[in-house]
Amino acid sequence: MIRKALFPLTIFVMLFFQVSRATAAVEWDPVTDAEKSMKANPIDPGAGAVVLFKRGKIDVLEQSSLFWTTRIQTYVRIKVFNDAGRDAGNISIDHEKRFRLSKIEGRTILPSGEIIPLDSSKVFQGVAYKEGNNFAILETSFTFPSVAPGAIIEYELEETVDSLFPPSWIFDTLGIGTINSSLQVTVGPRLGMAQFPLDNVYAKINVAESSTVKGTQINYNVKNLRPIQDEPYAPPFRDQATMVLFTPTELGFGGDVYPLIKRWDDIAEEIKRELGNMEKSEKDARNKARELTDKISDPRKKAQAIYSYLQQNVKSSNLAGVGLGRTADEILSSKRGDPDEINALYILMLHEAKVDADMVLVATQNWWSLVKVFPNYNQFSRIVTRLNFKDGAGFADPADAAAPFGELPWFDRGVLGLAIKGNKIQDAMLPAGTLDENVSTATSTIQVGKDWSLEGDEESEMKGAEAIDFRSMLVNEEPETLERTLTDMFAYGRSDAEVSKIEHPEFRDSSQPIVMKAHVKEKATNELERGGLLLNPWMGDAFERPVFTASVRHSAVRFNFAEKRMSTSIWKLAPEIKVEQLPKEVKIENDLGAFSHSCTQAGTTVTCTRAYSLKNTTLKTTTEYLNAKKFFEEIAKQDQEVMVLRAE
Repeated sequence: MIRKALFPLTIFVMLFFQVSRATAAVEWDPVTDAEKSMKANPIDPGAGAVVLFKRGKIDVLEQSSLFWTTRIQTYVRIKVFNDAGRDAGNISIDHEKRFRLSKIEGRTILPSGEIIPLDSSKVFQGVAYKEGNNFAILETSFTFPSVAPGAIIEYELEETVDSLFPPSWIFDTLGIGTINSSLQVTVGPRLGMAQFPLDNVYAKINVAESSTVKGTQINYNVKNLRPIQDEPYAPPFRDQATMVLFTPTELGFGGDVYPLIKRWDDIAEEIKRELGNMEKSEKDARNKARELTDKISDPRKKAQAIYSYLQQNVKSSNLAGVGLGRTADEILSSKRGDPDEINALYILMLHEAKVDADMVLVATQNWWSLVKVFPNYNQFSRIVTRLNFKDGAGFADPADAAAPFGELPWFDRGVLGLAIKGNKIQDAMLPAGTLDENVSTATSTIQVGKDWSLEGDEESEMKGAEAIDFRSMLVNEEPETLERTLTDMFAYGRSDAEVSKIEHPEFRDSSQPIVMKAHVKEKATNELERGGLLLNPWMGDAFERPVFTASVRHSAVRFNFAEKRMSTSIWKLAPEIKVEQLPKEVKIENDLGAFSHSCTQAGTTVTCTRAYSLKNTTLKTTTEYLNAKKFFEEIAKQDQEVMVLRAE
C-alpha cells in the first residue's frame, strides 16, 4: 500500500525497470477538436494543465476454479496550457508492493499533430522514501518527451495480482484538477463485492450497476475534481481524495455460498490465516526467542530483549501495507522484512517467550484516516505490537530502527488501531504524544573575548518524537557523514565555526538517550562602528518553527506532534565589554501554543532563555490558519532581536 506523510525530505533510489510492452498496439482514443482547441483550465483558471480524463477499469475474475486475479487498467489524458504546466509531464505512480506492473505506454501529441511515443527504457521503478526515513512506497516514474504548451500527453498502464482483494481506487490526480474521472468495475459471477464510495462536498460520485456475461458491472463517474495541492503540513492526499473502497464479502463454490469479509472479525480471521502460514517454518525463531529470554523472568524485560534483537538484526524495508507472505524463519534468516512482517515475527517470538501480545492494525497519520464503518483489508498501512503487561498495555514497533522500546514514531500515535485478539477485532487507541513527552532542550555557555572571539560548550538533548526522527536520520550513516552532520548542527550552518570534542550516543542503540555535546569556537564578524557587536542569543532556534508563506490554504493543517522546545544561552563577557542593549522580554500564549524569551544580566554574565510550545496540532479553518501564520510570523520577528555589545 501507499502512503503520504508530513516532512519534506525525499530520498529516491531509482532502479532500472524494463517495462514489457504488449504485443498488440495500444488503442488510443481519438483526440477531439474540443481537446485540441482548449486554451485554459475550466475548473482551475490560470493553472498550467488539467486532466481531461482519468479512466480506470478493474476486473476481479476467476481464471480457473478458485484462482482469482485482479487486473487494473488506467488511462489518463492531460492537456498542457503553458510553461508552468510542463511539470505535468513528470509522472510518478504509486502502487502496492503486491501488484505486478505489467505494461506502461504513453505518448506526447504536439500542437502540430506530431506524435512522440514514450521510450520504455526511460521508465524507472524504485523505492521512494518520502518525507523521512520511516516510510516507503513503491513508485514507478517516467517523463514525457517534448512537452510544450498546447501539447496533450496520455498514458496507459496495467497492474495485476493473484488475489480477489482489489485496492482502493482514487479518482483524483495530485496537484492537477480533473474534468472527468471514471471507473468501471467488473466482478465475477461467483463473488460478492461490497463497494464503498468516499466522496465529499466538492465532488459527488455517480454510480450505476448492471449485469454482464462476465458478472456484475458497476460504473463510477466524478466530474470537475478540484486540484489537491501538496502543501506543507497538509493531511495525507488520500484523506482529501475522492475514492472508492472494495471488500469481497462472499464466494460461491459447489452450490454453496461461503462468507469472506462482512465484519471486522473476518479481517482477524484472514490475518490469523496468514500468521498461521508464517508459523509453518518458525523453528529458528522459536529457538532464538528462548535463547534471548530463558534467563529472564520479567515479561517486560523479555519483550525488550526480543525487541532489541529484531531492531538491530532485521532491517526494515519500510514498505507500507499489510500482507504476511513469508515464514518466520525466512524473515529471520534474510535479516530483512517489511514492517508488518517484522511485527508479526515479534509477536510469534513473544508468544514463545510466554509474553502476552497482540497484533494491532493501523492506518497511520501519514497514510489516511481509518474508515471504521466499512470492514476493509486494504485500509491499513502498518502493523504494530500491543504488549499486555499486568500494569497496563504498552505499544512497540521493532520495525522502526530509531524508536526506543515502548515508544512509537509520531505517525503511529494518536490513531485508532484494531487489535487482533484470537478471532476477534478490538478497538485499540494508540496514545498520542503530549507536550512533556516531546521535549528538546539546548544549553550553551560561551566566553566572549574583547576581540569578539566566541568559545564555549554546547549541549543538546531530545526525547520523544523528534528524538526518534533525529535518530532515524543518522542511524545508518557512516562515521564520516555522521561527524559532518553533527558538526553542521553545532555550528548552526556557520562555515567559519570550529567544532570539536563532539560527544553523541550510539545511534544504532535506541535505548541510549539522545544527548549530544560539543566545543565550539568562532570569531564574530557582524561588528558595529565604534567597537560594537550585534549578537543574536537565540542561536539556531529560529529554524525550529513551522514556516507558512501563503495567505491562502487549499487544505487543513495537521502538525506532526505536540512539542516543547527550550534553550538557554549563557554569555560570559570579557571585562572590557559592556552591554548596551538587551532584547526586550516577550511572552505570547494562545490556544495554538506559547512563546517567550528574555535576557537578564548579572555582572559580566548575560543569560538568555527561549521557550516554544505547540499544543494544538490541527487547524481546520482559514481563520485558524491565519491566526497560526500570524503567531509564527511574530516568533520569527522576535527571533531577530539581538544584544548590542560595546568594547571599551
